[in-house]
Amino acid sequence: MDKINILVVEDEIIVATDIEVMLANLGYSVSGIESSGEGAIKHAQCHRPDLVIMDIMLEGDIDGIAAANKIRQQFNIPVIFLTAYSNEQTLDRAKTAKPYGYILKPFQETDMHTSIEIASYKHKIERKLILETENALAAIIGNTEVFLEDGTLKYDTEVLRRIEVIRNAALIIKETIEKL
Repeated sequence: MDKINILVVEDEIIVATDIEVMLANLGYSVSGIESSGEGAIKHAQCHRPDLVIMDIMLEGDIDGIAAANKIRQQFNIPVIFLTAYSNEQTLDRAKTAKPYGYILKPFQETDMHTSIEIASYKHKIERKLILETENALAAIIGNTEVFLEDGTLKYDTEVLRRIEVIRNAALIIKETIEKL
């Protein structure tokens, strides 16, 4: 199996270097280190790492939460926060980025390893679930539209109403999946 390729986003270079060494010792590949949210977004766009380890407080105008949101939305790359901040306000903001983990500093190597493995597995399963669901919904929507096009020539009003209900339910599920 290929090594998980990880971007480290940390503005304290000593901490970032320690994380890089730890990740290498755990068998992961580090695609790079960035110290700002802006740098993290550019790196994600150019290098498409498998996962991002992101501090919340960073250099620059974009903090880790805003950067994580953009990386998730634009590139569908999972983010694990690694931070010293655990107050309610920070946690509430962090939730909006839909992180795959939240590790508090100081941390243990096992915390890092466990969080990476779970995040990677969860992301892989979610991608598969979304793809399979989208394919199934496309079949449901396509087939119900064929039935509806045939209309009253082949089906009575009650059957068409039920087909329309099925189609509308599938469209609602499709819209919900697209927001994930």
